[in-house]
This record gives sequence, structure tokens and C-alpha cells, in this order.
Amino acid sequence: MALSFNTRFVAPGGEPSPATIDGGLWPLLVVKFGRTGTIRDLDAYLEERRVWLERREPHVCIIDAREVHMPSTQLRQRYIDWLSEHEPLLRQWLLGTAYVIQSPAVRMMMSVIRHFAPLASPFVVTATMQPAAAWAAERFLEAGLASAATRIRACYAVPSS
Repeated sequence: MALSFNTRFVAPGGEPSPATIDGGLWPLLVVKFGRTGTIRDLDAYLEERRVWLERREPHVCIIDAREVHMPSTQLRQRYIDWLSEHEPLLRQWLLGTAYVIQSPAVRMMMSVIRHFAPLASPFVVTATMQPAAAWAAERFLEAGLASAATRIRACYAVPSS
């Protein structure tokens, strides 16, 4: 049975982090990043992401970064380092990542990150959630997880292909 909850991280100072992970549609994780974030916020997110990854179950991740402004070099490097460090688990269990990004600058930044931390799993960049969900549903179908695909399509009002 899938765990169903929304996690809003609490940074070490006790302040809520501007990131959430929703696992209510597991094996789909929906991550939403807010407008700003610190290295502590990113570390809190990456620790939670590691916990989900260590379930060692096939999954797809949608990262909603529509509100993100250009992260600092330090944040980008920390994310690249985490991707590289967890590459074997990501390669084995991550069916793909859909990035929801509207800013051209953030889109370019994501391309740079993926260049420095290439993953074996497919990814797509979309401007809205519905095409990201449709793409995620296709990944589940390809992996033989038809029930997950059906739930994603129903939740995001994505027509069957």
C-alpha cells in the first residue's frame, strides 16, 4: 500500500523549507520547490529524497520548479554532487523525471545540471503539470505499472494514449 502524505521539510532552524514532496500517488513523487531556498533547505529535501530512493522501488519524479528563481552556484553544485553520489540507486529505481519549468533561465540551468550529472533515466522538461503527468504515466506503462499510470491519468485529467 502506498504511503500517502505531503512532507514540508523543517530546516534545522525550525523554519519550514520551501520544498514539499507528495508521495500520495506513489510510485509517483511530486516535488514542489518554492521561490527561494537555502543550502539547508536543499539538504533537507535531498535527505528526504534519499529516504524515498532507498525504498528501492521503481518510481517517477515530477519536479515542479515553476516558482524557482535562478539558484546559486552553491545550490546547483550541491544538487549535482547528490545526483552523482546517488547515481547507482537513481539508475536502478528512477524510471524518469519530469521537470515542470517555465523560466528560460531555469530551463538552461537544468540542462547544465543534467550535463554535469547525467543520469541513465529519461527526463523531460514541460511548462505545466498535465504534460508532465502524461509523460509519467507513459513511463509507468513502459515499466508494466498500468495501475499507477491509470491513477496518474485520473488525478491529472490526462486522456489515455
